[in-house]
Amino acid sequence: MSATAKIVELRETTPVADPIDAPQAAAIVGHIDALQGGRVFGWAWDGNHPADRLEVELRLERDGGPPEMLARVAADRPRPDLVGGGIGDGAHAFEAEVTLPEGADPSRVVAVVRSPSTGETATFAQPNPEDQRLDRLLAPHLQRIGERIDAVRRDQRQLAAAQQTIGRMLRDAGEGVTGLRADVSRLETAQGERSDSLADSLRELTERVSGLEVFLMRMDQSLRGLDSASAEMTGGAGWSPLLTVLGSTAGAFLAVLVGWLVLH
Repeated sequence: MSATAKIVELRETTPVADPIDAPQAAAIVGHIDALQGGRVFGWAWDGNHPADRLEVELRLERDGGPPEMLARVAADRPRPDLVGGGIGDGAHAFEAEVTLPEGADPSRVVAVVRSPSTGETATFAQPNPEDQRLDRLLAPHLQRIGERIDAVRRDQRQLAAAQQTIGRMLRDAGEGVTGLRADVSRLETAQGERSDSLADSLRELTERVSGLEVFLMRMDQSLRGLDSASAEMTGGAGWSPLLTVLGSTAGAFLAVLVGWLVLH
């Protein structure tokens, strides 16, 4: 659990900045997790300047005198539980070795955290024994919750990537269907044109065949008339049979020639 932070004034004087150019005020949060075996563990983070690595000065407060500086470190150590808790990129933990004077009370060790962007500071005291006990009880559960949150975030990213892939596949499929429809339309148009051309050719052929049939009928009548005339001439005037054969052959040739011209 986070201890209550108190914003304190800087000891050194700084020039007054133009409000328009002044950086955004710091929003420092942090916590002293434990002081064990001569080492202090905790974290500190500026929510308004999340990329900053804050400066931490560990002090021992004393009655009737100024605090004693024990160590100075940067809050830049990575910690997975901080990521799960939404504390920036998680690299905001600190750890420092301290040596307490003889008879000093360890509970009076505090962390004074300074923002490098604004120069503002915040002081964090150690939690009371009840809070420490509660922290120890909750820490494993909070860590598991943080890990589950991380897993959910990973699943969300994978789901978003899968959705993008499916979207691309659907777009590609839509474009393929559109292209297929265009091909089918072109094929139907070509088939229609071929069918029309074939129908025209068939009509033309039918007309030519009909004309040939009429011609053959007329030729047949002409040949029958020629045969009758030939028979009369042969019986009455002495026509030669050879002349009759030549006349029939010439008529047949003429019929074939005219038929070829009609069909072509």
